[in-house]
Amino acid sequence: MKIWARLVSDDKIKKDTLYSSPLKLSKDNYELWLRDICHILDVPNPVLLDHHFKNFVNFHNTKFRQDDFVETLDYDIFIVEDCKED
Repeated sequence: MKIWARLVSDDKIKKDTLYSSPLKLSKDNYELWLRDICHILDVPNPVLLDHHFKNFVNFHNTKFRQDDFVETLDYDIFIVEDCKED
């Protein structure tokens, strides 16, 4: 699984990373990947709710806004997107 994560402010990508994992998609793995990605990008972890995971499964992306974080996020939005492997 490859995931492209990006931090966006004023409609511009400020930071991004391409994360790779050999693990299959599951809610537990998604939470693990999200923690790793946040560590790489040096941002706080968002609160992961069921609808976040469902959006990732159904639409291949999740958007986290400031309300999804306990701590202050210095960006407008945090987007996590599945990069389909062929």
